[in-house]
Amino acid sequence: MDDLETLKAELMAAVSDATTLDALEAVRIAALGRKGRITDQMKTLGTLAADERKARGAALNVLKDEVAAALDARKATFESARLESRLASERVDVTL
Repeated sequence: MDDLETLKAELMAAVSDATTLDALEAVRIAALGRKGRITDQMKTLGTLAADERKARGAALNVLKDEVAAALDARKATFESARLESRLASERVDVTL
């Protein structure tokens, strides 16, 4: 399971290093996309023994949920910052 911890650390670092929404989307695709790193790990579950498959599958699902939550939180941060900058630049003088 050390490889999952390493994968989690790498993906979380990539999420926090993303500086734009496009970069964040690239991280999402690299992690959760069809050929993503977590998806590749899920594809190998069929080769494992039943008890091992159950434990690894559960760990992968937890990892996938944690990465998705981190991506959503980072995306919300970007969108909030974009809204703040837009509101700051679009001030209207109602006294006119």
